[in-house]
Amino acid sequence: MSAREPLGTGLGPYAHASLERARALALRLHAEELSPEHWLAALLEDEDCAATRAVLHAFADPETIGIEVLALCEGIMVVGSGRTLPFSVRAVEALQAARGAAAARAAALVEPEDVFAAALAVLPAELARRLSELTPASALAEAPPAPAAKAPVPAEGPLFRAFAGDTLRALGASARVAGQLGRPAIGPVHLLVGTLECSPALRERRGLGAARLRLAAAGQDEDPTPLPQRALAPSAMLGRLLAGLPGGAQTIDVLAWLLEHGPPELSALLGRQKVTSALVARCRTSFRDPAEGE
Repeated sequence: MSAREPLGTGLGPYAHASLERARALALRLHAEELSPEHWLAALLEDEDCAATRAVLHAFADPETIGIEVLALCEGIMVVGSGRTLPFSVRAVEALQAARGAAAARAAALVEPEDVFAAALAVLPAELARRLSELTPASALAEAPPAPAAKAPVPAEGPLFRAFAGDTLRALGASARVAGQLGRPAIGPVHLLVGTLECSPALRERRGLGAARLRLAAAGQDEDPTPLPQRALAPSAMLGRLLAGLPGGAQTIDVLAWLLEHGPPELSALLGRQKVTSALVARCRTSFRDPAEGE
């Protein structure tokens, strides 16, 4: 596959379309590259493709496997026991700004206050103004600066590495709030609620509780900001997968390759559900992707 060749040109049309869905998933997760995990997660959402029909033939549940595969995907998200949710565009901006603020003051960790302030800053102006007014002016006295840390928060690298324990718990709470509201992503308002839920110090400093803020933002909690269009290079493993597939490959060929040569975590996950190389080999000619136009 040359550097200028469009990704997946040797695939059958249905498999190629599934790779495009995987790319959309990776973009939604804010991933830096497109991986086999993204592709398999996209395939498991489609019960008509040959790969997923083979999984069903093993009496396995594609949805259950898909949740576990999604948790293995690279991206900026919260992985829960029953659901994995990405952050919205503005929420990612807020998380990056929170880390930047902590790094700028040479703090040891990114605290809930950093995330709260950054999330408030990325909201639409009118909503930000209304929510800011919930905090009494007397509660916003300047906090004494903390001494500089010997190992301050790095401005780059893995986003959550220097997040404090309370901050990480707040991200989990934010995901629960977004999930309860049926949102496809964790937005800045959910971050505000999550930080207040998990940080008594933040609640005391702001003079504000999570329930009050949630009520004030009711119906305006979703971030509609569209995902930016950007290039997404294939991972090294995905490059090997594409090079190893036959011409006109179908989705069951992708599944077979992953079982034989893919990441050990994927083959182990599939194996626990009785989806094995032997099973795929037996039904490889029986299950075919829908023809174009079906």
